[in-house]
Amino acid sequence: MRLPVIILLTTFWQLPLSAQVFMRPFENAAGMGMGGATIALPSLAAGISNEGQLGLGGRLGFWAGSALPYGQEGWQSVHIQGIAGIGKFGGAGLTIDHSGADLYREQRYRLAYGRRLAESFYLGGSADVLRASAQEYGSVTMATFGLSILARALPKVWVGARVQNPLQQKIGEDLVPTVLKIGATWKASDLFLLSFETEKDLERKAMIKAGMEYRPVQLLVIRAGIRSNEITRMAFGAGLQLKHKLHIDLASEWHPSLGLTPAALISWRM
Repeated sequence: MRLPVIILLTTFWQLPLSAQVFMRPFENAAGMGMGGATIALPSLAAGISNEGQLGLGGRLGFWAGSALPYGQEGWQSVHIQGIAGIGKFGGAGLTIDHSGADLYREQRYRLAYGRRLAESFYLGGSADVLRASAQEYGSVTMATFGLSILARALPKVWVGARVQNPLQQKIGEDLVPTVLKIGATWKASDLFLLSFETEKDLERKAMIKAGMEYRPVQLLVIRAGIRSNEITRMAFGAGLQLKHKLHIDLASEWHPSLGLTPAALISWRM
């Protein structure tokens, strides 16, 4: 089934999407502020980006955020996530992403599980339901899955990898992207970390991402990041820890042609 309404969105993406459905969703504000380089983060501060992170010991958590893609008021982007610990070494999570305009919309529902298999090795996986709907063209729904690993390679270095839709499933003639992410994080201390990531969609050029996080005081974190394939985009953000384990994160990503994408996130975790 073809979804020609996707062409209406190529103005924003400047990519050949006519043969693909289910676009890459916008990260939440914490991840966006680091340029999206979150696949190897050894924490859940930016939510679940690698299902192996669910084995790190988080007991309960909730994230709710939104973005305004390129300042377009008619384009909605919403992100909701929740986690719960299962036993001593595992955890489960649920993610809901919504993105779209009046004529075309996408939703992603992801149920994830992650577990610590060894002292420095974590494995995770997800089951995903994806739905796309276009005005006057109906809707399509499909299921797929992803696999993730997270490991501490050196005392201050973590590596992570994730593959989504490894079987290259399609909806009719439309290709659902198969995406591979590989990255590393250098956590110099509790005050500073650097993260790098490569994202490769089989139908597009590889995207290189890099981000940093600096915590000048316990209650404040400052982030900056960059990502590049055909176009280089820069991002910056900040997070504030409030009372009762609440956190607020703000970020913005700058596209040289399309402008700023502001994002906000509120989270609670223990």
